[in-house]
Amino acid sequence: MIRIRPTSPCDVPALPGIERSSGEIFRQWAGLEWIADDDVQSDDRHRALIADGVACVAEMEGFGIAAFLNGTVCPDALHIWQVAVHREHQGRGIGRRLIEAAQRLAADHGIPSLTLTTFRAVPWNEPYYQRLGFTTLDNARLGPRLKAVLDAEQQAGLPIAQRCAMRKML
Repeated sequence: MIRIRPTSPCDVPALPGIERSSGEIFRQWAGLEWIADDDVQSDDRHRALIADGVACVAEMEGFGIAAFLNGTVCPDALHIWQVAVHREHQGRGIGRRLIEAAQRLAADHGIPSLTLTTFRAVPWNEPYYQRLGFTTLDNARLGPRLKAVLDAEQQAGLPIAQRCAMRKML
């Protein structure tokens, strides 16, 4: 049984390990293996996103917290910063359930869309989100907020040619 619930501050110590485990799948994608060893969100960042009210976890009976999603409410969208599913539990629909929880939160607050940035062409990134109803945005449709997110990712060392921004209208 999987239960989606709001993230609480006492969950924070478990979240970096989930994100690290989630990144292990990148070891199988040529050129992006380094992501498995990359930095994860800090405890302070998790606490800030929890305080902002856009953070939920997937808790599994007999395992504990298996996944999380966090984001920020913006004027035009709920922006998803991270969806991470523990490697042992990937491919079971947990990420989809977290996205659905974010959709409900956005709809309940009159937010018209979800946005995120992700890797192009990586099966569990852009194609996955397309299957969930997200559309890849070209540069003309980014807007200043998403352009700034992609610029910050480039400054942080992410290969910008392999990144994209996506939107799902609600």
